[in-house]
Amino acid sequence: MNYRKFKSYSLFAAFVLSAVILIGWSQTWFFLEVTFPTENSEGLAVSGQIAAPGLSAFGLAGFAITAALALSSIVIRRILGVLLLGLGVAVVLMSISAWSDPVLAAASQLTALSAISDIETIRTFVISSSATVWPGITAVAGILLVPAGIIIVFTAGKWGTGSRKFDRVGPSGSDSGQAKPPQRAPDENKDVSSVNIDAWDSLSHGTDPTIN
Repeated sequence: MNYRKFKSYSLFAAFVLSAVILIGWSQTWFFLEVTFPTENSEGLAVSGQIAAPGLSAFGLAGFAITAALALSSIVIRRILGVLLLGLGVAVVLMSISAWSDPVLAAASQLTALSAISDIETIRTFVISSSATVWPGITAVAGILLVPAGIIIVFTAGKWGTGSRKFDRVGPSGSDSGQAKPPQRAPDENKDVSSVNIDAWDSLSHGTDPTIN
């Protein structure tokens, strides 16, 4: 089995799912029909930025984990896989929580419009609510991050290692690119120096040192 494909597929899935989470966070999640006037005649539009503000941090964290997975060691990959799994669970919980209670999710926006902070009083102003597809899409993206994290944890050890092109080789390494010049022994160096001195002395006395 070619486990390198798991690396490519896992990184691609983590990147795409993180992008979906960010896109979902920026879209409209609910339309609320309220008793007080709003700018939109169809009702009050509530975006994911209001209903689930933490999703932006989760989406960016998914991108960061994806980048780190491509460069990290086996142990770090497995830790990041667990983090990705936990991130998916958090996205699912946040999306379902907002989906199950749109009024509570939109409380900050309703409070800004009505100047009322009590959630039970705010509920009396909401006549009806309807959800778009984006809470569900975001929740599905979080669900898919869970198996992606599990796959990373169990296959990270077989992804292979990166290039060793820039690895440093120690002084005793056999992959040195240049051959070391031969080194003379200390005694050998001393003998050569003595011969050179004797040759200069012979020349100073008018004797040719090569005649021997």
